Amino acid sequence: MITRGHYIGEVIDELAAIGQQVAMRNRLGLTDLTVYAENVFRDVLNILSSCNLQNLNKDRSNEPGLDLGDEAANLGVQVTSRADSAKVNSTLQKITADQAAKFTDVVVLVVGKKQGSYTLDPDLCAKCNFDSSKIWDLDNLARMTVSLQIEPLQKLHHLVRSEVARLKVELEVPNEEGKYPTSGYDKWEIRVKPKVGDGQAFITYWQNEHDVELNDREVEDVKKALRRLGRRLSRLPRITREFLVMLYERRDSARSRRFTDAQWAHVLYSKVKREYQGGDLEGEFDILEHEEFVRIDGEDPYESGPPEIGLHITTDSDDLAAGFLEFVKDRDLSFRTVIGEADLSAF
Repeated sequence: MITRGHYIGEVIDELAAIGQQVAMRNRLGLTDLTVYAENVFRDVLNILSSCNLQNLNKDRSNEPGLDLGDEAANLGVQVTSRADSAKVNSTLQKITADQAAKFTDVVVLVVGKKQGSYTLDPDLCAKCNFDSSKIWDLDNLARMTVSLQIEPLQKLHHLVRSEVARLKVELEVPNEEGKYPTSGYDKWEIRVKPKVGDGQAFITYWQNEHDVELNDREVEDVKKALRRLGRRLSRLPRITREFLVMLYERRDSARSRRFTDAQWAHVLYSKVKREYQGGDLEGEFDILEHEEFVRIDGEDPYESGPPEIGLHITTDSDDLAAGFLEFVKDRDLSFRTVIGEADLSAF
Protein backbone atom coordinates (compact mmCIF):
# COMPACT_ATOMS: atom_id res chain seq x y z
CA MET A 1 0.00 0.00 0.00
CA ILE A 2 1.37 3.40 -1.00
CA THR A 3 1.55 5.66 2.04
CA ARG A 4 0.91 9.37 2.41
CA GLY A 5 4.60 9.85 3.18
CA HIS A 6 5.53 8.21 -0.13
CA TYR A 7 3.39 10.67 -2.08
CA ILE A 8 4.79 13.66 -0.20
CA GLY A 9 8.38 12.47 -0.55
CA GLU A 10 8.17 12.00 -4.32
CA VAL A 11 6.49 15.39 -4.87
CA ILE A 12 9.07 17.24 -2.77
CA ASP A 13 11.98 15.41 -4.41
CA GLU A 14 10.75 16.34 -7.88
CA LEU A 15 10.26 19.98 -6.90
CA ALA A 16 13.79 20.05 -5.48
CA ALA A 17 15.19 18.59 -8.71
CA ILE A 18 13.47 21.32 -10.72
CA GLY A 19 14.90 23.96 -8.39
CA GLN A 20 18.42 22.62 -8.96
CA GLN A 21 17.97 22.74 -12.72
CA VAL A 22 16.68 26.31 -12.61
CA ALA A 23 19.59 27.36 -10.37
CA MET A 24 22.06 25.97 -12.89
CA ARG A 25 20.27 27.79 -15.74
CA ASN A 26 20.42 31.03 -13.77
CA ARG A 27 24.17 30.68 -13.27
CA LEU A 28 24.48 30.46 -17.06
CA GLY A 29 22.27 33.51 -17.58
CA LEU A 30 19.28 31.47 -18.83
CA THR A 31 16.47 32.99 -16.78
CA ASP A 32 13.47 32.68 -19.10
CA LEU A 33 10.78 30.11 -18.33
CA THR A 34 8.57 28.62 -21.02
CA VAL A 35 4.78 28.81 -21.08
CA TYR A 36 4.82 25.06 -20.45
CA ALA A 37 6.69 25.65 -17.17
CA GLU A 38 4.14 28.31 -16.23
CA ASN A 39 1.32 25.85 -16.94
CA VAL A 40 2.88 23.11 -14.80
CA PHE A 41 3.09 25.47 -11.82
CA ARG A 42 -0.40 26.76 -12.59
CA ASP A 43 -1.70 23.21 -12.20
CA VAL A 44 0.37 22.62 -9.05
CA LEU A 45 -0.92 25.83 -7.44
CA ASN A 46 -4.49 25.02 -8.40
CA ILE A 47 -4.26 21.79 -6.41
CA LEU A 48 -2.34 23.28 -3.49
CA SER A 49 -4.51 26.39 -3.15
CA SER A 50 -7.85 25.03 -4.43
CA CYS A 51 -7.99 27.84 -6.97
CA ASN A 52 -8.60 28.09 -10.71
CA LEU A 53 -5.60 29.93 -12.09
CA GLN A 54 -5.49 30.47 -15.85
CA ASN A 55 -2.45 31.36 -17.95
CA LEU A 56 -2.74 35.05 -18.79
CA ASN A 57 -0.14 34.64 -21.56
CA LYS A 58 -2.32 32.33 -23.67
CA ASP A 59 -3.80 35.21 -25.68
CA ARG A 60 -0.62 37.29 -25.88
CA SER A 61 3.05 36.41 -25.75
CA ASN A 62 3.73 38.15 -22.45
CA GLU A 63 1.03 39.63 -20.22
CA PRO A 64 2.49 42.62 -18.32
CA GLY A 65 3.31 41.84 -14.73
CA LEU A 66 1.47 38.58 -14.14
CA ASP A 67 1.54 35.13 -15.73
CA LEU A 68 -1.38 33.44 -13.99
CA GLY A 69 -4.68 34.70 -12.68
CA ASP A 70 -7.87 33.58 -10.97
CA GLU A 71 -10.36 36.45 -11.15
CA ALA A 72 -12.89 34.74 -8.89
CA ALA A 73 -10.27 34.41 -6.15
CA ASN A 74 -8.65 37.77 -7.04
CA LEU A 75 -5.32 35.94 -7.19
CA GLY A 76 -2.53 36.86 -9.61
CA VAL A 77 0.81 35.06 -9.88
CA GLN A 78 4.13 35.84 -11.50
CA VAL A 79 6.23 32.71 -12.14
CA THR A 80 9.94 33.50 -12.30
CA SER A 81 13.32 31.85 -12.00
CA ARG A 82 14.85 35.02 -10.55
CA ALA A 83 14.72 35.58 -6.81
CA ASP A 84 16.26 39.08 -6.51
CA SER A 85 14.59 42.29 -5.31
CA ALA A 86 14.96 43.93 -8.73
CA LYS A 87 12.84 41.21 -10.35
CA VAL A 88 10.10 41.51 -7.73
CA ASN A 89 10.00 45.30 -8.01
CA SER A 90 9.96 45.01 -11.80
CA THR A 91 7.00 42.65 -11.62
CA LEU A 92 5.07 45.01 -9.33
CA GLN A 93 5.85 47.96 -11.56
CA LYS A 94 4.50 46.16 -14.65
CA ILE A 95 1.18 45.30 -13.04
CA THR A 96 -1.42 47.47 -14.77
CA ALA A 97 -4.25 49.33 -13.07
CA ASP A 98 -6.68 46.83 -14.59
CA GLN A 99 -4.69 43.90 -13.19
CA ALA A 100 -4.39 45.56 -9.77
CA ALA A 101 -8.18 45.91 -9.68
CA LYS A 102 -8.78 42.28 -10.72
CA PHE A 103 -6.04 40.68 -8.66
CA THR A 104 -5.90 42.15 -5.17
CA ASP A 105 -3.83 39.19 -3.95
CA VAL A 106 -0.50 39.04 -5.82
CA VAL A 107 2.08 36.28 -5.40
CA VAL A 108 5.55 36.05 -6.92
CA LEU A 109 6.50 32.37 -7.23
CA VAL A 110 10.25 31.79 -7.45
CA VAL A 111 11.03 28.47 -9.13
CA GLY A 112 13.98 27.84 -6.89
CA LYS A 113 14.89 29.38 -3.55
CA LYS A 114 14.05 32.93 -2.55
CA GLN A 115 16.41 35.34 -0.77
CA GLY A 116 16.57 35.72 2.99
CA SER A 117 15.39 39.36 2.79
CA TYR A 118 14.15 41.83 0.19
CA THR A 119 14.35 45.55 -0.46
CA LEU A 120 10.98 46.36 -1.99
CA ASP A 121 9.62 49.66 -3.28
CA PRO A 122 6.96 50.73 -0.72
CA ASP A 123 4.88 52.61 -3.31
CA LEU A 124 4.74 49.58 -5.60
CA CYS A 125 3.87 47.36 -2.66
CA ALA A 126 1.06 49.68 -1.66
CA LYS A 127 -0.32 49.69 -5.21
CA CYS A 128 -0.54 45.90 -5.23
CA ASN A 129 -1.22 45.24 -1.54
CA PHE A 130 2.04 43.32 -1.55
CA ASP A 131 4.71 42.42 1.00
CA SER A 132 7.60 39.97 1.17
CA SER A 133 5.39 37.22 2.61
CA LYS A 134 3.82 37.00 -0.86
CA ILE A 135 7.15 35.89 -2.31
CA TRP A 136 6.92 32.10 -2.48
CA ASP A 137 9.50 29.54 -3.50
CA LEU A 138 9.59 25.77 -3.86
CA ASP A 139 9.99 25.40 -0.09
CA ASN A 140 6.60 27.07 0.31
CA LEU A 141 5.09 24.60 -2.14
CA ALA A 142 6.69 21.72 -0.23
CA ARG A 143 5.16 22.91 3.08
CA MET A 144 1.76 23.26 1.38
CA THR A 145 2.13 19.72 0.04
CA VAL A 146 2.66 18.32 3.54
CA SER A 147 -0.66 19.88 4.62
CA LEU A 148 -2.74 18.42 1.79
CA GLN A 149 -5.55 15.96 2.37
CA ILE A 150 -5.06 12.56 0.77
CA GLU A 151 -7.28 13.07 -2.30
CA PRO A 152 -5.65 16.30 -3.55
CA LEU A 153 -2.27 14.86 -2.53
CA GLN A 154 -2.82 11.86 -4.80
CA LYS A 155 -3.91 14.23 -7.57
CA LEU A 156 -0.77 16.34 -7.10
CA HIS A 157 1.42 13.24 -7.07
CA HIS A 158 -0.10 12.05 -10.36
CA LEU A 159 0.39 15.50 -11.91
CA VAL A 160 4.02 15.72 -10.83
CA ARG A 161 4.84 12.22 -12.05
CA SER A 162 3.20 12.82 -15.44
CA GLU A 163 4.44 16.36 -16.16
CA VAL A 164 7.75 16.92 -14.38
CA ALA A 165 9.70 14.57 -16.65
CA ARG A 166 8.83 16.77 -19.63
CA LEU A 167 9.47 19.93 -17.62
CA LYS A 168 12.97 18.70 -16.83
CA VAL A 169 13.56 18.30 -20.56
CA GLU A 170 12.27 21.84 -21.13
CA LEU A 171 14.79 23.13 -18.59
CA GLU A 172 17.81 21.31 -20.01
CA VAL A 173 20.90 23.32 -20.93
CA PRO A 174 22.57 22.74 -24.31
CA ASN A 175 26.26 21.88 -24.51
CA GLU A 176 28.92 23.87 -26.37
CA GLU A 177 27.66 22.47 -29.68
CA GLY A 178 24.09 23.54 -28.97
CA LYS A 179 22.90 19.97 -28.39
CA TYR A 180 20.58 19.06 -25.53
CA PRO A 181 21.01 15.97 -23.30
CA THR A 182 17.56 14.76 -24.31
CA SER A 183 16.61 14.79 -27.97
CA GLY A 184 13.09 14.52 -29.31
CA TYR A 185 14.55 12.48 -32.16
CA ASP A 186 15.64 9.84 -29.64
CA LYS A 187 12.02 9.32 -28.62
CA TRP A 188 11.16 7.75 -31.97
CA GLU A 189 11.56 4.09 -32.79
CA ILE A 190 14.19 3.43 -35.46
CA ARG A 191 12.58 1.96 -38.56
CA VAL A 192 13.81 -1.42 -39.63
CA LYS A 193 15.70 -1.55 -42.92
CA PRO A 194 13.97 -4.14 -45.12
CA LYS A 195 15.90 -6.92 -46.81
CA VAL A 196 14.39 -7.79 -50.18
CA GLY A 197 15.40 -10.55 -52.58
CA ASP A 198 15.24 -10.15 -56.34
CA GLY A 199 12.07 -12.26 -56.52
CA GLN A 200 13.62 -15.01 -58.60
CA ALA A 201 13.31 -17.71 -55.91
CA PHE A 202 9.60 -17.09 -55.57
CA ILE A 203 9.05 -16.84 -59.32
CA THR A 204 10.81 -20.17 -59.93
CA TYR A 205 8.82 -21.81 -57.14
CA TRP A 206 5.49 -20.46 -58.38
CA GLN A 207 6.09 -21.50 -61.97
CA ASN A 208 7.23 -25.02 -61.04
CA GLU A 209 4.55 -25.60 -58.43
CA HIS A 210 1.66 -24.50 -60.64
CA ASP A 211 3.08 -25.40 -64.03
CA VAL A 212 2.70 -21.87 -65.35
CA GLU A 213 4.99 -19.46 -67.15
CA LEU A 214 4.92 -15.88 -65.94
CA ASN A 215 5.28 -13.32 -68.67
CA ASP A 216 7.64 -10.38 -68.45
CA ARG A 217 5.01 -8.07 -67.01
CA GLU A 218 4.01 -10.57 -64.33
CA VAL A 219 7.64 -11.17 -63.39
CA GLU A 220 8.20 -7.44 -63.06
CA ASP A 221 4.99 -7.13 -60.99
CA VAL A 222 6.32 -9.71 -58.53
CA LYS A 223 9.64 -7.91 -58.17
CA LYS A 224 7.99 -4.52 -57.72
CA ALA A 225 5.49 -5.98 -55.24
CA LEU A 226 8.31 -7.43 -53.15
CA ARG A 227 10.14 -4.11 -53.00
CA ARG A 228 6.98 -2.27 -52.03
CA LEU A 229 6.08 -4.95 -49.47
CA GLY A 230 9.46 -4.39 -47.83
CA ARG A 231 8.81 -0.64 -47.63
CA ARG A 232 5.31 -1.16 -46.25
CA LEU A 233 6.55 -3.53 -43.58
CA SER A 234 9.30 -1.12 -42.59
CA ARG A 235 6.70 1.61 -42.03
CA LEU A 236 4.94 -0.50 -39.42
CA PRO A 237 6.02 -0.07 -35.79
CA ARG A 238 7.88 -3.12 -34.54
CA ILE A 239 5.07 -4.08 -32.15
CA THR A 240 2.57 -3.86 -35.01
CA ARG A 241 4.70 -6.10 -37.23
CA GLU A 242 4.84 -8.62 -34.40
CA PHE A 243 1.07 -8.33 -33.99
CA LEU A 244 0.68 -9.10 -37.71
CA VAL A 245 3.03 -12.08 -37.32
CA MET A 246 0.78 -13.49 -34.61
CA LEU A 247 -2.29 -13.05 -36.80
CA TYR A 248 -0.59 -15.18 -39.45
CA GLU A 249 0.68 -17.73 -36.96
CA ARG A 250 -2.79 -18.10 -35.44
CA ARG A 251 -4.74 -17.91 -38.70
CA ASP A 252 -7.66 -20.30 -39.01
CA SER A 253 -7.23 -23.43 -41.10
CA ALA A 254 -10.97 -23.86 -41.68
CA ARG A 255 -12.45 -22.25 -44.77
CA SER A 256 -13.55 -18.65 -44.33
CA ARG A 257 -17.17 -17.70 -44.91
CA ARG A 258 -16.17 -14.11 -45.66
CA PHE A 259 -12.75 -14.19 -47.32
CA THR A 260 -13.21 -16.87 -49.97
CA ASP A 261 -10.47 -15.71 -52.38
CA ALA A 262 -7.34 -17.88 -52.13
CA GLN A 263 -5.21 -14.75 -51.72
CA TRP A 264 -6.69 -14.16 -48.26
CA ALA A 265 -5.91 -15.85 -44.96
CA HIS A 266 -8.27 -15.22 -42.07
CA VAL A 267 -8.73 -15.40 -38.31
CA LEU A 268 -11.84 -15.05 -36.16
CA TYR A 269 -12.09 -11.54 -34.69
CA SER A 270 -13.57 -12.69 -31.36
CA LYS A 271 -10.70 -15.16 -30.92
CA VAL A 272 -8.13 -12.39 -31.38
CA LYS A 273 -9.95 -10.22 -28.84
CA ARG A 274 -9.93 -13.10 -26.37
CA GLU A 275 -6.28 -14.08 -26.84
CA TYR A 276 -4.58 -10.69 -27.32
CA GLN A 277 -3.39 -9.25 -24.01
CA GLY A 278 -1.87 -6.00 -25.29
CA GLY A 279 -3.28 -2.60 -24.52
CA ASP A 280 -4.33 -1.17 -27.87
CA LEU A 281 -6.03 -3.74 -30.09
CA GLU A 282 -7.97 -1.17 -32.09
CA GLY A 283 -4.83 0.90 -32.63
CA GLU A 284 -3.04 -2.11 -34.12
CA PHE A 285 -5.95 -2.76 -36.47
CA ASP A 286 -6.10 0.93 -37.47
CA ILE A 287 -2.45 0.85 -38.56
CA LEU A 288 -2.74 -2.49 -40.38
CA GLU A 289 -5.95 -1.51 -42.16
CA HIS A 290 -4.39 1.76 -43.26
CA GLU A 291 -1.43 -0.12 -44.75
CA GLU A 292 -3.85 -2.64 -46.34
CA PHE A 293 -2.52 -5.70 -44.52
CA VAL A 294 -5.85 -6.57 -42.91
CA ARG A 295 -9.55 -6.03 -43.41
CA ILE A 296 -12.21 -6.65 -40.78
CA ASP A 297 -15.51 -7.94 -42.12
CA GLY A 298 -18.42 -8.03 -39.69
CA GLU A 299 -21.37 -7.45 -42.01
CA ASP A 300 -24.36 -9.80 -42.11
CA PRO A 301 -23.52 -11.76 -38.93
CA TYR A 302 -26.58 -13.98 -39.36
CA GLU A 303 -25.76 -14.91 -42.95
CA SER A 304 -21.95 -15.02 -42.89
CA GLY A 305 -21.25 -15.89 -39.28
CA PRO A 306 -19.17 -13.95 -36.73
CA PRO A 307 -16.75 -11.18 -37.82
CA GLU A 308 -13.45 -12.25 -39.33
CA ILE A 309 -10.10 -10.59 -39.96
CA GLY A 310 -8.82 -11.02 -43.48
CA LEU A 311 -5.02 -11.10 -44.01
CA HIS A 312 -3.73 -9.96 -47.39
CA ILE A 313 -0.02 -9.43 -47.96
CA THR A 314 -0.06 -7.38 -51.18
CA THR A 315 -2.33 -5.82 -53.77
CA ASP A 316 0.47 -5.23 -56.29
CA SER A 317 0.87 -8.77 -57.64
CA ASP A 318 -1.83 -11.45 -57.79
CA ASP A 319 0.84 -14.14 -58.07
CA LEU A 320 2.72 -13.01 -54.96
CA ALA A 321 -0.54 -12.52 -53.03
CA ALA A 322 -1.74 -16.03 -53.92
CA GLY A 323 1.61 -17.75 -53.35
CA PHE A 324 3.00 -15.91 -50.33
CA LEU A 325 1.73 -18.35 -47.68
CA GLU A 326 2.56 -21.38 -49.82
CA PHE A 327 6.12 -20.18 -50.35
CA VAL A 328 6.68 -19.41 -46.66
CA LYS A 329 5.45 -22.90 -45.66
CA ASP A 330 7.27 -24.73 -48.47
CA ARG A 331 10.60 -23.10 -47.65
CA ASP A 332 10.02 -23.51 -43.90
CA LEU A 333 10.43 -19.78 -43.39
CA SER A 334 9.46 -18.00 -40.17
CA PHE A 335 6.81 -15.27 -40.19
CA ARG A 336 8.82 -13.72 -37.40
CA THR A 337 11.69 -13.26 -39.84
CA VAL A 338 9.76 -12.49 -43.01
CA ILE A 339 7.23 -10.08 -41.47
CA GLY A 340 8.63 -9.32 -38.02
CA GLU A 341 12.07 -8.37 -39.33
CA ALA A 342 10.90 -7.29 -42.81
CA ASP A 343 13.36 -9.86 -44.23
CA LEU A 344 12.21 -10.90 -47.69
CA SER A 345 15.67 -11.97 -48.81
CA ALA A 346 14.54 -15.62 -49.24
CA PHE A 347 12.16 -14.53 -51.98
